[in-house]
Amino acid sequence: MDPSRYQRTRLWAGITSIGANLTLVWALSITSGVWGTQFSSLISSTMVFLAAAALMTLANLPFDLLTGDAMERAAGRTERTTFSWLKDWGMGRSITLLAGWTGMLFFSFLHRFQQELLPLFLCAAGLFTLLLLCLVPDGRSANHGTPLQKFEENLSLEIKTLGVKLRPVRWYDNGDLETVSGHITPRGVVSLSDSVARELTPREAALMVAREEYYRRSGACILIQVIVAFWTLLGVLLASVVPSLNPVQAGLSGAAVMSAWCFLGLFIWPTLNRILAKKADAFLTSLVTRDEVRSLLIKIERLNATDISLPAVKTAVFHPIHPMQDRLNLL
Repeated sequence: MDPSRYQRTRLWAGITSIGANLTLVWALSITSGVWGTQFSSLISSTMVFLAAAALMTLANLPFDLLTGDAMERAAGRTERTTFSWLKDWGMGRSITLLAGWTGMLFFSFLHRFQQELLPLFLCAAGLFTLLLLCLVPDGRSANHGTPLQKFEENLSLEIKTLGVKLRPVRWYDNGDLETVSGHITPRGVVSLSDSVARELTPREAALMVAREEYYRRSGACILIQVIVAFWTLLGVLLASVVPSLNPVQAGLSGAAVMSAWCFLGLFIWPTLNRILAKKADAFLTSLVTRDEVRSLLIKIERLNATDISLPAVKTAVFHPIHPMQDRLNLL
């Protein structure tokens, strides 16, 4: 399966999944003005929200299974079993379910206790958002004496050579044989996929870490976190003024508005991210030669099966990072 077909299928599966989710939550929200009155008590409405969060989570399963397991298997990019994938999916989606349930309860309580408590609820929403940012998992430490631990030692040496800040390194299994990924968590830990140690040299991995370090050094990480908090709180404020006939509709309407608001963000904030990504690529050229940066980007493009080129409109609408040919030209 060529990269363009692979990425195109993933893109449209994601769009369809989002569309199905939005349709479902808005349908529940609108109709709950009628049937929601049957669940006026706190306990019954809480159970309705739990059922709604579970329904929306399960509605995404076919699309997640397609892009996360079936396509990866068809492309020969994974060796994990479907059962193993489902186990990881269940663990990850349980957090999504909890967040959705909590959000519905939030808007239901806001309806029950009237608008006078809106400032208090907004503070609670802000604290919850910050808590979620701080709970981004770091990964696991490399076992002593293993090839992963040896790679980590060489990686640290290369990072020092580049003059980049040395941070603790943690590892995680992304379930993919080739895709390399990594980031610096809000707690300042370098979190890398196991595939980085398999597919990249310590020097290449160090450049990958240095690119992420740019986001920390430039203040882009803080900016992104501020934007996430701002966008979330603005969405909560908008959702709180939507009229509701009962607490159940208030909770479901809040979920519907927030889902649509987050979807809208996908068309607004990628523009900023493309600017930051361009600067991060340029930052690497201040550390090493352009040829070395080009070689790294081309290798990562091959491993991650990303699009080499895309129409300008498609890039502007859907992609937070320039396609590879544009990134090479911008260097």
